[in-house]
Amino acid sequence: MSLARYFVFERDNDWLVTLDGAPLGRHGNRPAAIASAIIMADLMGSMQHEADVMIEENGRLAVAWTYGVDSVPLAQEQAA
Repeated sequence: MSLARYFVFERDNDWLVTLDGAPLGRHGNRPAAIASAIIMADLMGSMQHEADVMIEENGRLAVAWTYGVDSVPLAQEQAA
């Protein structure tokens, strides 16, 4: 199956989650955006897609989460 790669980055004081260039979510902070992207990527992974979350840090991209490699954070961890 295809790769579902979600991107998380800051723009105009908001944190965006995108897939294939389309904005899917706008969040007020980085942890909320990452948590949202992980939930979406986990869902795509469960539908037999390769899925990961990339985050922009200091102008560079880094893998923040990969389906089948990383666990889904618990809700309490996301709220912290």
